[in-house]
Amino acid sequence: MLIIDSNYICHVCKHSMKGLSYHEMKVGVVFGFMRQILTLAKAFQTNDFVFIWDSKESLREQIFPEYKKRRKKEKSDEDKELDALSYPQFDALRDRIVPQLGFKNSYMQVGYEADDLIAALVQNPKPGSKYIIVSSDEDLYQLLSDNVSMYSIKRKQIYTAKNLYKDYGIEPNKWAMIKAIGGCKTDEVPGIVGVGEKTAAKYLTNKLNVNSKTYRSIKNGKSIIERNLPLVKLPFEGVTPLTLVSNRLDLNSFVSVCNEYNFQSFLSRETYLEWRNNIFER
Repeated sequence: MLIIDSNYICHVCKHSMKGLSYHEMKVGVVFGFMRQILTLAKAFQTNDFVFIWDSKESLREQIFPEYKKRRKKEKSDEDKELDALSYPQFDALRDRIVPQLGFKNSYMQVGYEADDLIAALVQNPKPGSKYIIVSSDEDLYQLLSDNVSMYSIKRKQIYTAKNLYKDYGIEPNKWAMIKAIGGCKTDEVPGIVGVGEKTAAKYLTNKLNVNSKTYRSIKNGKSIIERNLPLVKLPFEGVTPLTLVSNRLDLNSFVSVCNEYNFQSFLSRETYLEWRNNIFER
């Protein structure tokens, strides 16, 4: 089963396909997202997708008001214009296009990030299930296991619990504590000053010199760690468990979407057959 961090793919497409338009309507995000669905279906030989979306609101701001604030304030006028053209396409994919294609497992919960819903799903797996999370978000490393791996569409690489141990010398269940100690630059959650992920890993595995200034800083940073842990540990408190249902994939609806957005390249004989064989009639 492929679990799609849908906003991640949309943001990649926002920048790579930003020039694509149809009748003065920007369509690059939709085109890129749909093309990525086909690419993933072919690469992993499955049409079993779950699409997970970020909420626009964040409950994390209630316990840490600075959560992701700077990122929003520092956007240029060009970035704001691109967002204004792109975000309606995110909404169209989530609310209309993905369900129209017949993918019934598409979820967002107000106040929660995609990471939280992904965690709620993989931490309560069906027996024998194997999950591949399509994302580049390192917060998700804490979910890695024998049954859960990650795939980056940019690097075209699988990342596993074994990779995590090779890189940091720790098990996935310690990753949240590493982020609590070292902080998370992406989410603007400050950690112990001067401590990064590698150093935090050394601390947790008793490989950091107990007489060092850094060791003392971590030991004395209990209040920072306690503040950060609820912010970085997945899932955030209160997320509703997901119940998966069977997809009802509809090739005719796919053709309708392509005609609506003038995605004629998807309807060329060769590519159309790829869509039919890899997704709709698998």
